[in-house]
Amino acid sequence: MKHVIGKSQYRFTKGKSCLINLIAFYNKVTCSVDVGQVVDIVHLDFSKTFDMLTCSFFLEKLICYSLEDRSVWWVGNWLTGCTQRMVINCSFSKWQPVTTGVLQRLVLGPTLFNIFKSDLDDGIKHTLTNADDTKLSGEMDTLEGRATLQEDLDRLEEWAKKDFMKFNKDNCKFLHPGKQNPGVQHRLGSTRLGSGSVEGDLGVLMDKLKKSEQCAAAAKKANRMLGCINKGITSKDKDIIIPLYSGLVRPHLEYCIQFWSLLCKNDVDRLERVQRRTTMMIKGLGSLSYEESVRELVLFSLEKRRFRGDLITVF
Repeated sequence: MKHVIGKSQYRFTKGKSCLINLIAFYNKVTCSVDVGQVVDIVHLDFSKTFDMLTCSFFLEKLICYSLEDRSVWWVGNWLTGCTQRMVINCSFSKWQPVTTGVLQRLVLGPTLFNIFKSDLDDGIKHTLTNADDTKLSGEMDTLEGRATLQEDLDRLEEWAKKDFMKFNKDNCKFLHPGKQNPGVQHRLGSTRLGSGSVEGDLGVLMDKLKKSEQCAAAAKKANRMLGCINKGITSKDKDIIIPLYSGLVRPHLEYCIQFWSLLCKNDVDRLERVQRRTTMMIKGLGSLSYEESVRELVLFSLEKRRFRGDLITVF
């Protein structure tokens, strides 16, 4: 099945993480903006992504990809004949057949959905990447470029109708980065898409290619989780606090950090204060400086961890 999944598909795909998706897509955007070109970015949101597919249509699509009959039969046997019921306060509903949707929380579910969306970029002329949702970018300097982007949106709308999918058009938004961007409006089907100054992309806030708002949001989530640990955990021993911090707090500070890397000292200090607050919670370390506490706990500063992460990502 590996050759079936399209090049534009990220996430649920080995070696193509959310971080790589963001870096690859926005590298092209920022390179265009740096040389003075006008670029628009559209974020497209599918409605009920995993729940719209019918089993029979999906099997027809697998057959079109020339997968061997045994594989198609096995997938069909797995998808068909499933039943489900609701449980509320120990009360059970009747079992009902499952006729649509791809089973989630299983390894095969995301793989099958990747295959289903593998032809999403057929005929698309501008840059398109696809993870949970889809984003598209195009240069707006010329009338031809604007028309081409609109043609790509029309193709995506046709694909959705043909494959029984649906866009949540209220959540489909445009970003118009750059001071010289005229803010051209676009439509998806008959709906004119709105634009915004900030848009979430795979958990990262895009503020017209600025990153301070993402930094503030990351620090807020981490501080909230750290506050829950401080209130809910009586023991302040390092053997208790550090594993909780490493597993529940620090991931908020480092999620896709190699993409939205920090440029302002205020942002660097904002994230570092979260780790400093953690060290001050630990019994016996409250009187030490931050540098001494980090050495005592055998931790690296977040800045050093980012440097290490940068090297790994570049490699």
